[in-house]
Amino acid sequence: MTWKIQHLDLGQVELYKSRLIVTDEKNAVVRVPVQGWLLLNGKDAVVIDTGFRSPDILERLGDRARGVETPQQRLAAQLAQYGLKPADVRYVLHTHLHIDHAGQTDIFPAQTTVVVNRRELEYSVSGLSGPSYPPEDIKHLVDRLHTPRALRLLDLDLVDSEQVMEGIRCVAARAHTEGSMMIYVDTDDGLACFCGDLVYSVRHQLLMPRVLEADPATSANFVVSRRAEKAALKRMLNAAPRFRLFPGHDDPADIEHGLVVGAVHTEGCGFGGCWCAHIEE
Repeated sequence: MTWKIQHLDLGQVELYKSRLIVTDEKNAVVRVPVQGWLLLNGKDAVVIDTGFRSPDILERLGDRARGVETPQQRLAAQLAQYGLKPADVRYVLHTHLHIDHAGQTDIFPAQTTVVVNRRELEYSVSGLSGPSYPPEDIKHLVDRLHTPRALRLLDLDLVDSEQVMEGIRCVAARAHTEGSMMIYVDTDDGLACFCGDLVYSVRHQLLMPRVLEADPATSANFVVSRRAEKAALKRMLNAAPRFRLFPGHDDPADIEHGLVVGAVHTEGCGFGGCWCAHIEE
């Protein structure tokens, strides 16, 4: 079984660039897209990540964080463009549960199963990352925990991978957050990898010249060790000889033998389209 991928434009976040990218430009501001993805195969529909609950909720993060959206960028409106209602979606998969990735999950009824790595749900209620996991989002998932078939928890720390449906499998990212997961999808165009926030900027992390050969750069936002984050990037880049990478906040990129070989532009441009950031001094 192979899947067709549709882009879901869920608004934008404006924040200091130094929060996302290791840089000395402490006062530079970048506006990046918030994205979800719709997987379609016949009557089957699967959503990956659900954006933020409301633009104002981003202000809890501080650091000039600000959400921007239009009514057409709400998740229900994005699904409607494909003739779908939330009840038509079989699964919602979360790369992780941060404020800009799990904010509209409560629009889906209980018959839609939400899929998350068990370690990520545990971490989200630990209090270790504060406002990154707003209570409105996490309490909804706890309610699902006690509703039959409304939630599915994966044990990716203990198994190599878990298949959600034919052609869709999840593996532990071991990066960004303690419980983040990568989602690998078989498509008509080959393998696709949804990496959440392991990669914020393709240009800055995967294309900029480095002193060390074949050494991808980490972002500036992760809670694991820098060594673990670096290893996760290398593991992802070498997951298959060829695949299409879908970052959470940038345009997709074609990867061959661990290297970026091309861009795939979406309507909500990633760091400015062609991976050139819109910077406001």
